[in-house]
Order: sequence, then structure tokens, then C-alpha cells
Amino acid sequence: NPEMVGQNKEPGHATLLPYSDVSTALEGKPDTSRFYQSLDGKWKFHWVRKPSDRPRDFYRPDYDVHSWDEIPVPSMWELEGYGIPIYTNSRYPFPANPPHIPHDYNPVGSYRTEFEIPSGWTGRQVFLHFDGVKSAFYLWINGEKVGYSQDSMTPAEFNITRYLRTGKNILAAEVYRWSDGSYLEDQDTWRYSGIYRDVYLFSTPSVHLREFFLQSDLEGQYRDADFKVTATLHNYSVQPAGAHTIEVFLLDGQEQPGENPLLTQTLDGIPSGGESSVVMQANVTNPRKWSAEIPNLY
Repeated sequence: NPEMVGQNKEPGHATLLPYSDVSTALEGKPDTSRFYQSLDGKWKFHWVRKPSDRPRDFYRPDYDVHSWDEIPVPSMWELEGYGIPIYTNSRYPFPANPPHIPHDYNPVGSYRTEFEIPSGWTGRQVFLHFDGVKSAFYLWINGEKVGYSQDSMTPAEFNITRYLRTGKNILAAEVYRWSDGSYLEDQDTWRYSGIYRDVYLFSTPSVHLREFFLQSDLEGQYRDADFKVTATLHNYSVQPAGAHTIEVFLLDGQEQPGENPLLTQTLDGIPSGGESSVVMQANVTNPRKWSAEIPNLY
């Protein structure tokens, strides 16, 4: 079904991670955030040539995967000894019959891993983020189906809060080498498969900044700038949220925020399960500007 590109996925948003304070956020290192947990490492792995041979119940917590191989995540399974990489530039790597794909040879990789949620995340929302999976996959947590995703080159993110347990949690992902989306991804390149980019968890308050968009346009003399911020707060709680304030700071020449925010806006309330957006604008006098002579300016 070409119209089905995901189930239960979070809407796309700007790259962001929550930090507990400004100084840690300025470092820009996810591992320093106590609200981030990498799931990269060795995962249990089972590979078959076609979907009909896959282990259908492997996502069940009582399914025994101890005899399975292990594979590094992230990686491309063809480079780990499963199947073969394919290079082609002007032909599809399978018989073309859009939107259908072959079932006699469409390798499936079944992945399993375990994780625990830090105690400091209690009462918060927990998201599972895949930076890149080729080309489509189903996801289960503790035996419950969470959702589905396709699109090899964009992240897939799921809110897994309601599927979690205290102590050990079991993550299962069933990855297909090709999907109907593969027709849109055909280009002059090598064809690989698997969970080939980072996988991680992050935790947020029930009301948090889910999306933002920054625009800075120089005025006619290229000296001053009009700065515009569009920000979206999402309320994941079952109750309407009260007032929340968004503050925007600019960094100075030492990459430190000023004493006072450049922009401040308070949203009076956010409905349960809903979002509220705000647009803020300011004129910035003679900001530092990127140029070919100063290419490393943030």
C-alpha cells in the first residue's frame, strides 16, 4: 500500500534532545544528557531469504533467542555476512512491478535487544528513535506491537511510554530489505539493508518543545537581521496543561547565552494530547555573519 508509510510514528521534527541545564546543552554531546540512552551495541539477530521463512513470533518475550547470532547495531547486514550488497545504477535490484515487490527473495532481519529505563525517567515520556533503517520495519516492545515505518533515509520515532515495564524491557524489530518505498529510493548507489544508523531512547516532560523552526533574514544593507522563531509545545498528558513559557537566547562571541532572553512568550494552555504553536520575532543589531572567510561560524 503506497499510502502506508508508517503506523504510530511521531510526526517529523527538528533534531533535538532534552538536557537538564543550559551548560550541558551547550556542549552538544548526547551522552552528557541524563535524559538520553544509547541502544547501540550487540543485538540478537536472525536472517532469512524471504518473508515466509521468518520467525513469526520472535517478538514474544518468552521466545528463546539465545541461539541466535549477534550483530552490531548500527550496521548493514550484508557487510556482516548476511546476503550480498548490490550495486546498480539504471535498474531496480528486483523485478519491477510497482507497487509490488518480490516475495521469493526479499530478505528479512529479525532483531532483539533488552534495555532498562533509568529511575530518573519515572513519570516522563519515553521515545524510541531510529536514525535510519532500510527499508521498512515493524516494532514491538514487550510483545506488544508499537508500529511500523518505512523510508530508509529519514528517522523513525515512537512514543513507547505505555509499553514499558519496570526492569527489563524487550525490543523486537522485523526489518525488510525491500518495500514499496524502495521504488522511490532507487538511485546510482550500493544497496544495503538493516538498522544502519544509531538507535537511542530519550525522555521528556509530558509537556515539551516538540518542534521549532528558526529563520534569520538580513535586511537590505546586510547589517541587521530579522530573527523569527516558530515553536511548538506538545502536551502528552491526559489533562490540559497550564501556562508554559518559551525563552529564546542568542549566544555571544564566547558561545554563551546573554543574561536576558531575546524573546519570551507564554502559552496560556495546551489541550490534552494536543499542541500549541507560537511565532516570535525580533530585530538583531549587527549579528556575526557567516562568510567564506569565517566558515566555521555557528
